[in-house]
Amino acid sequence: MLSSHAIQDLSPTNPSLLKVLTPAIGPSGVELNGFVSAPSLVGRLPDLAHALLVRDIQFECEGEGTMAQLPAFPAAVRQVIGTELMKTASREALAGLPCPWSPACGLHVFFNGQAGETAGDASRLMLPPPWVIRTESTGINSIRITIRLFGLGLLWTGELAEAGHRAIEHGICLGSLGSVCQGVLHRSIEDIWTGIPDEADGADRALLSFSTPYMSAQGTAQPHKPEVGFLGAMLERARTIAHWHGMTLDADDKELQAAVKQTTVDGRGLGQVDWKRPLSQKGGQSVVMSGHMGLLQLKLGDEIRGPLIQLLHIGSLLHGGEQVAFGMGRYDLILMPA
Repeated sequence: MLSSHAIQDLSPTNPSLLKVLTPAIGPSGVELNGFVSAPSLVGRLPDLAHALLVRDIQFECEGEGTMAQLPAFPAAVRQVIGTELMKTASREALAGLPCPWSPACGLHVFFNGQAGETAGDASRLMLPPPWVIRTESTGINSIRITIRLFGLGLLWTGELAEAGHRAIEHGICLGSLGSVCQGVLHRSIEDIWTGIPDEADGADRALLSFSTPYMSAQGTAQPHKPEVGFLGAMLERARTIAHWHGMTLDADDKELQAAVKQTTVDGRGLGQVDWKRPLSQKGGQSVVMSGHMGLLQLKLGDEIRGPLIQLLHIGSLLHGGEQVAFGMGRYDLILMPA
C-alpha cells in the first residue's frame, strides 16, 4: 500500500491520480479498516465519478429463468455466497473481528461491515460492502447472475468468483420454492466503463426505471412517498462508495447542494411491492419486505445539472437506497433532452 505521506501528496483536483490509491495486493482486515474509515483525500463528486472502479463477475446459469426476476432472488444468491466464504474465512472474521490475514478473507470484506468518518466531523457511518448482486432472466431455462464489485473490492475478484461458482454449482434455493438455479454454463470477468453517457449533454429530465425495489430509509416520515428524501439517500450512497475509493466527499460542495435544491422529484410512477425474503435456503422463516418499483422522474434545474447527472449515473451502476447488499435499488437511467 502507499504510505500515508504519498497519499497526502496526491491532489483530488487530478481525478486520475485517485486510481493509484488502489494497492496491488489486498490489505489485511486491520489495514482495510484504516484505509476506508478515514481516507486522506477529500474530493467532490466529479472526482469520484472519474475515479470510479467497477468490475463484473458474470455467470450464465441453468435455472428457472422467471424466478431470477423475483425481488428475493438476489438475496438468496448473496446468502449462498456467504456460506461459501465462511468455509475459507479466518477465525477472527467468523467472530466478527477484523481478519488478520493479508489479504483479508472475503467474509470480512463483503459481510462483516466497515465504519467510516464523514467529512467535517467525527460522526460514524456504516459502509455497505463494496459489491452488489444483479440477477435477470435470459430465457425460460437460463439465468444471468452478476456480482458487481467496486473500489477496493476489486482486489478480491478471484476469491469472490470462486465462491460464487461453488455456490451456484451447489444450487440456489428460494425458500419453499426449492432449487431455482444450478450449474454454471459460462463465467466471465469484465471491467465496466463508468463514463457519463453522451446524451447527458443538454438533458433536463431524468427517468429512473427500477427493476428491483427501491427501499427508503426506515422511519421515513412519509413511507408511501419514496421520492421524499431520495436525493439525500443518493448522496449518502455516494459518500459510502467514495470511502471504498480512498476519498471522502466534500460536505460543503455548494454546487452539488444547489443542483439538489433546483431538482424536482416526481414519484407518481412508482408503485409499492411487498415480498418475503427467506432467511434460510431450506425454507422456514422469512421476513416481509416492502419497496417501490416503476418510474421515478426528476426535473433538473435550469442552471446546474452536471453534478446531479453524475450522482444518478453512479446510482445506475451501483444501486441506490437501503438494502443494496440484497440487490435492491437497481435502476436504468434514461436522460431526456430539453
